[in-house]
Amino acid sequence: MARAVAELRSWPALAASDTRRGLTFAVRGTEILRLSGPDQVQVRLTAPAIDRLGHYLRECVQVHECADGAWVAVQVEAEPDLELLFALTSVAIKAHVP
Repeated sequence: MARAVAELRSWPALAASDTRRGLTFAVRGTEILRLSGPDQVQVRLTAPAIDRLGHYLRECVQVHECADGAWVAVQVEAEPDLELLFALTSVAIKAHVP
């Protein structure tokens, strides 16, 4: 997870914040990533993006829908999981930038 955090901190569109709940990342003031465990990150994709990607997300064992329909949880255990996290983070950024 340290590699993911280091990489995400270098992305110019993201602003990192250490909160009581843990490390979060925001784009234009909207929180889009939160570290929710030692190997899990929640990503705010938005409901329309989840609907669009739903078929693929449901087939991926590393991704789980959260109770809030705008978020998914990504289990990061290996290098391919990092690439998935970075790809979903890109989707989240695009979903929150007009």
